Amino acid sequence: MSTEFNIRRFLLEEEEKLSPFAKKSSESAGRKFPLKRDPFRLEFARDETRILHSPPFRRLKHKTQVFLSPNNDHICTRMEHVLHVSSIAAVIGRCLNLNIDLINAIAKGHDLGHPPYGHAGERVLDKILKQKNVKEGFKHEIHGLRVVDKLTNYGAGLNLTYEVRDGIITHCGESFERIITPDRTRDIEKIDSINDRGLYPATLEGCLVRMVDRIAYLGRDMEDAIKAGLIRKADIPSDIARNLGTENGKIIGIFVNDTIANSHNKDSIEMSEEVFHYMYQLKLFNYKNIYQHPEVERKSHKAAHLIELLFSELEYILEKSERGKNSSYILSLIKEAPVMEVFFNFIKNTNYNDQTPSYLMVTDFIAGMTDIFAERTFMQLFSPDRVI
Repeated sequence: MSTEFNIRRFLLEEEEKLSPFAKKSSESAGRKFPLKRDPFRLEFARDETRILHSPPFRRLKHKTQVFLSPNNDHICTRMEHVLHVSSIAAVIGRCLNLNIDLINAIAKGHDLGHPPYGHAGERVLDKILKQKNVKEGFKHEIHGLRVVDKLTNYGAGLNLTYEVRDGIITHCGESFERIITPDRTRDIEKIDSINDRGLYPATLEGCLVRMVDRIAYLGRDMEDAIKAGLIRKADIPSDIARNLGTENGKIIGIFVNDTIANSHNKDSIEMSEEVFHYMYQLKLFNYKNIYQHPEVERKSHKAAHLIELLFSELEYILEKSERGKNSSYILSLIKEAPVMEVFFNFIKNTNYNDQTPSYLMVTDFIAGMTDIFAERTFMQLFSPDRVI
């Protein structure tokens, strides 16, 4: 008997020990395009690897979580947040006997659709698209599915399983519910038609990532705000400090313990009413004192203005270049702004056609930028060069 067969049999037998509420890879709805079976990994584990090695994942290290383009290596970036979600969700998932491979794949892919400058970037892209009568606007969860399906790998996408794709598009960490129950009646193969945040994940693993998304950022954002001098520990309301603590590690520990205790042997991810109450109070505190802090809002306004100008200029460039067909114009532009070579290569190497709206091409390009690349692009396009 071959080693390959023995290992696969072992992996499948281990899956059979999972909770009856877990999603086994052997029960997956599969992929849009079937793949040859991997000898040493089941399907969800393959998805995690595909995400981990993708360019959109790498770019998360230079994308804002809360604090724009931080000059401090210890302030949380989008990549660190994603890794925190994966780590915390895996701890809870192991205690609930869920599928860790599926949890890790969804967690690592859940924020691939985030534009530069965090939610400031998301809000301004949403505003721009709605001004162009795009009713659904821009939502990073919805765009995340577009990233893994159509924008990565020269337009071929990552060809992930339906369950992982479903977890990405339904993770919505800004929605606060005490109980998250999987929607097992929905046709998971029709997720391409989703254009809002109203749906719950189809798997319990997806529900767990959705819950952990907020577990991972609430305490960490508070800790970072203290480091940044926006708030002091003394500013934290006494009932939050007394019941959750003032250190991120302690806060996460309370949330994790409570989630495990209240979700055990259930087809739902739950928190107790008491702990959820303090979680919600922490959310309100963060919004008022951190996310809406005048200093954060001032920098967010600058970032939004930068993206608005970039969007308008890139639309103009796309028109002037005849959607990338006017080579003489492109060559002269690249001499002034070398980053535009990246833009035109992106246009050429993505599966766009003559019917693709220009605003969609520009949205895709800007949403994929890191904070640093957005600033570099802005400087090259808008800073005047010396003539002599």
